[in-house]
Amino acid sequence: MEVPKYLEKATIDDLARMIEGLAEELWVTKDRLFVLEEVLAGKGTLSDSTVDEHLPSERLQAVLRRERMRLIQRVLGAPQMDH
Repeated sequence: MEVPKYLEKATIDDLARMIEGLAEELWVTKDRLFVLEEVLAGKGTLSDSTVDEHLPSERLQAVLRRERMRLIQRVLGAPQMDH
């Protein structure tokens, strides 16, 4: 398996920063999701299928695209970041 070009000169610290960044992003997302689901369920406005069946608006799709790119740049760009 060939190593991606951006990892050819990566150090263990670089890889650790990538993993740490991804873990931070994942936890923040999960934490907020759990809180939102609890609040909405408590108000009776969220059922088990609500999220799965929802079709995002064009505005939300644009936000999701922007945030996806931000996450990719933060995680995969970690080897180029100076810490």
